[in-house]
Amino acid sequence: MLKTIAAFDRIGEENAFAVLARANALVAQGRDIINLGIGQPDFRTPDFIVEAAVKALREGHHGYTPATGIPPLREAVAEDLHKRFNVEVSPDSVMIMPGGKPTMFMSILMFGEPGAEILYPDPGFPIYRSMIEFTGAKPVPVPIREENGFAFSAAETLKLITPKTRLLIVNSPANPTGGVTPKSEVDKLVAGLAKWPDVAIMSDEIYDHMVYDGETHVCLLNYPEIRDRLILLNGWSKTY
Repeated sequence: MLKTIAAFDRIGEENAFAVLARANALVAQGRDIINLGIGQPDFRTPDFIVEAAVKALREGHHGYTPATGIPPLREAVAEDLHKRFNVEVSPDSVMIMPGGKPTMFMSILMFGEPGAEILYPDPGFPIYRSMIEFTGAKPVPVPIREENGFAFSAAETLKLITPKTRLLIVNSPANPTGGVTPKSEVDKLVAGLAKWPDVAIMSDEIYDHMVYDGETHVCLLNYPEIRDRLILLNGWSKTY
């Protein structure tokens, strides 16, 4: 019990939800608040999506599902990845999760333990660091610098890898900076990772549709040399 309590003491608070609670309290007081602290639009879900959900419930599509998600949905995800990135992904390799955080948590939990090191982008989504600390692993920040257009530097990232490194977390397009890492930099990172075959990669690509000013998203599924140690995180909430 004491070890469990100590572990939970290492979990930090996600500031976005602290800000949300404060914003909701002010709204309840009658204040007019624009909350920029949570990744959620200020318009309601479109009617056709609401109606599709209601229709599915009425037709009996509820109750328990396979732990990895229903097969038609996993097949649709694999098809979408093929259509957008021209990559072959088996539906058997797709897992549907209730949000991005469980994917992060399970990935970090697989590789994190005392004595291990996990690299994460800084600034970045606060859950990365808090989950790493929860496992007892050492969080190693990868600086995301304005002079690089808020893209990660492959050279700087690779210099931080040691024999203790178990997992590298990358995020492009990035949260909270919006930086998009160019293909040339991703190429350098993947080439450098050949020296570290035991380092897994979790690529958080949940903002992959949100690219502007002529930028192009680079999906790490396009690099077959790291496919056997790549975890791709994506989802519906930001895009749809």
